Amino acid sequence: MAANIMGSDSGKNNPQDEGIKSDLQETTPDYSKLNSENLESDYDSDADSTPSSDSESDYEEPSEAISTTIIQEIDEGTYICLVCTCEIDRQSEIWSCQECYRVYDLECIKDWAVRGSSTTGNREWRCPACNFEHSALPSKFTCWCGRVKNPKPDSLVPFSCGNPCDAKYSDCVHACSLVCHPGEHPQCGALGPVMQCHCGKHSQQLPCLATPYEQGWDCDSPCEVKVCSLGHSCSQAKCHLGFCGPCEELVDVFCYCGSHQIPSKCSDLEPKTCLKNGGSFVGATACVEITIRYFDCKIHFEELSCQPLSKEDPHCKFSPDVVKSCYCGKLPTQELNRNKCTDPMPECDRQCEKVLKCGCKCLAKCHEGPCECYNIKEVKCSCGFCTFLVSCKATQQGFIPKCQRKCTAMLNCRRHWHRSKCCEYEQFALKREREMKKLQRNRVRSNFDDQVFTMEPSHICTKTCNQLKLCGLHRCEALCHSGNCGVCLEASNEDLVCNCGKTVIPAPVRCGTMLNCQERCVRPKPCGHVQELHKCHEDEKLCPNCTQPVPKVCNCGSKVVPNVLCSVENVSCGKICKVKKDCGHPCNRPCSRDCTEGKHASPSSCQFPCRKIKSNCPHMCLAKCHAWSQKPCDATKCADPVVVSCMCGRLSKTVPCGASLMHESKIGTFIGCDDDCALAKREEELRQAFNMGVKPTSSFYPEEAVKVYRRQTNWCLKYESEIRDFLSNYQDCVAAGIKPKKALHLPPMSSPQRKFIHQIAQACKLYSESQDKEPLRSVFLCITETSATPPLTLKQTVAAEDEIEKQKLFLENLQQTQIEESFFNSILIRDVFFGVSKDDVEANVTQILESYPEIENPLIHWIKDSTFAFSCDNFKDMNKEKEDKLYMLLKSFKKILREKYIAFDCKMCMVDNGVTVVLKTDSRNVLKTLETSEPEEWRKNKFAVLEETTS
Repeated sequence: MAANIMGSDSGKNNPQDEGIKSDLQETTPDYSKLNSENLESDYDSDADSTPSSDSESDYEEPSEAISTTIIQEIDEGTYICLVCTCEIDRQSEIWSCQECYRVYDLECIKDWAVRGSSTTGNREWRCPACNFEHSALPSKFTCWCGRVKNPKPDSLVPFSCGNPCDAKYSDCVHACSLVCHPGEHPQCGALGPVMQCHCGKHSQQLPCLATPYEQGWDCDSPCEVKVCSLGHSCSQAKCHLGFCGPCEELVDVFCYCGSHQIPSKCSDLEPKTCLKNGGSFVGATACVEITIRYFDCKIHFEELSCQPLSKEDPHCKFSPDVVKSCYCGKLPTQELNRNKCTDPMPECDRQCEKVLKCGCKCLAKCHEGPCECYNIKEVKCSCGFCTFLVSCKATQQGFIPKCQRKCTAMLNCRRHWHRSKCCEYEQFALKREREMKKLQRNRVRSNFDDQVFTMEPSHICTKTCNQLKLCGLHRCEALCHSGNCGVCLEASNEDLVCNCGKTVIPAPVRCGTMLNCQERCVRPKPCGHVQELHKCHEDEKLCPNCTQPVPKVCNCGSKVVPNVLCSVENVSCGKICKVKKDCGHPCNRPCSRDCTEGKHASPSSCQFPCRKIKSNCPHMCLAKCHAWSQKPCDATKCADPVVVSCMCGRLSKTVPCGASLMHESKIGTFIGCDDDCALAKREEELRQAFNMGVKPTSSFYPEEAVKVYRRQTNWCLKYESEIRDFLSNYQDCVAAGIKPKKALHLPPMSSPQRKFIHQIAQACKLYSESQDKEPLRSVFLCITETSATPPLTLKQTVAAEDEIEKQKLFLENLQQTQIEESFFNSILIRDVFFGVSKDDVEANVTQILESYPEIENPLIHWIKDSTFAFSCDNFKDMNKEKEDKLYMLLKSFKKILREKYIAFDCKMCMVDNGVTVVLKTDSRNVLKTLETSEPEEWRKNKFAVLEETTS
């Protein structure tokens, strides 16, 4: 019935719209004549709407499209199950989702629910249509309302039990009145209860949908409730919800002191009996004037605000019976000496020490009036990193000190820093950053965007982002933020047309829209060749480069390069420009047009090392070419390592050269000698004093240098003479007072040759050093304080060595001849068996000598492994007869020692006086004692000696 009422008047104007106010006063109004605007004006006191013929009803008939569609398609047998995609008809068993009202075949949805692929961790399954999670598995076939199992298929509505739905509405007390049905329930069409207005004068009944259950409704009659004792009515103009509130009427009343008559709100009045000039009156409010009231002494008084006064004057607060001590309370009554109120108030000399509201004690001397806190406290600044001394009074007033420390917190945009001085929220920001890093270390995801909502306001970046968006044309105008900027929302009012004109996007065109033309590009090439086959594109994108091979002249114009791509502009033949620049280095540019025009590379772009000899040391400047900057090579200290030694040459140390414009080179300097140097010098002086260890002439030069000279005489003489001339010229210049040349740079040479130069420099006491890299590595020499020319040249040294060797050979030959002509004087016991000791040999020899009593003082001497020598005093001065006796004794030694497995062989030999060296052995039994090595063959490579060691 209610649905028919709403449906009949939802789109019409009621002729009684103008009489709504009079109808509201009736007990049973005719609601069928009220349109939606009248109903809204009845229960909404704030709405001020007027009837209109064009207005439409706010209450529409419930949508039955879903229910009608489901019923119609099931009747026709065309309803599709989303699980099995089969049709559902009246004979099927179904299950309906209570969220989206989708209907499924019962067996299909049951299989869907139990399958593992659709089951969540909480054993819940989702509807295939709306994705709503269900906790119960579908197990039985019921009607739409669920009260009847296995409903009959011959009902008017498919799968309906035929009973009323009776589903309770969530927003009212009524239930659905339709027959058991699919889909959602229609809106409630019942009438609501009869409701009185807020003031209770009127009542009305509206449809359930329009009934204001919670807020109620108000009529247009004024509220006449008495709100005060003076009989004033409610100040609100019409019927309202809730209490009327305090009385707002203005009443003229006297103040408490009786001086003024003040209009005041009735609700603010506080009537009190007041006295003035011996009479009484009623005062209800206070004025702003100050009243002076004298104490009973009639001398002292107090200033009071407007208030009712008592009949009797108050007792004087300065009276001796009131004041019991001094102001601070430490001086007792006996010491006050006050007899009347006019006597001066006592003040002691002690500290007040009253406990103040802040918890401190008063530091002032005993005083009159209220205390003030003068204590100093340590108070942290706003950011909490610094501590300041601040007066307690200032802290009570809310003062917080500020330091100069800048905030180190990052703003929410993650690009800018706060940098505000003494930020009070810095600690919170740093704590948040530490928690974020902890989550990152633990690999826990955190949404930074959610943290922005709880971030401190001072750490929200207020700058404009101003970054280019992905379109590359417009800038982001939003506040500075983290992450990528949003999509560009700019648009153009012009059509977007491709170059060929066949593809058009009509306006408006959003920024970043790309044309996707599938036609062929028709742009002509500037070179005139045929365009490569490619799709039409935007003007910003260039056509493919021309790949037609053509001959082209190279950049320097010296060669025509064939088969060069037409699009290639820079054609190079690879020729390197060797023209020297102003800095002295070659241009080194490959095939350049500028070089053909005389515009070579600038010295400022030169990448070669300087390689100039420094002025204060013999090293080369290895820095990048700096001729263009006019910066001298000696501007910085030379860091090349040099070797310095002590005066005697025993100690050496590697140090940086250190030469610069303000410092001299360390080359030629000496380090101090230690105690070992003094000891070595003393031993050398003693050897010379006793004529021991006199150096031969060859000791001026190393032995290897002499060997190289013997093989490469001409080359060695060349550089020896050059070094000697260098030393001689230096000495001549020094003698003449001319600035001498102290360094000599030799040309590049191989490693063995450099080693020979180093050895000659060592003989001349010159400083030598190899520099550069192979194959341009060379040696430079530098004169030191101890530099001197050796007394002999290499040629003279070799000649002296040859003479000494000749004399030595002559003496050796002479000595060998004397040895060969001498007699044997000892027996050599050879090849002693393993495990036989010297004692065993002596024991057996002693047994043998028992048969030879004439042998005096026999001795066994160890010569080397498995070899011993027998000697005695009888065979010191040998002759032919004694040698024969020694031979007879040898036979006995050989026979007995071999039989007793002491030694395998015995021979006659000649030893020196100390029996330490075997000079010769009897060679008649094929025994050679003096082993001679074949002379070393001359090698074919004349620099073989130099290759044995390298510098």
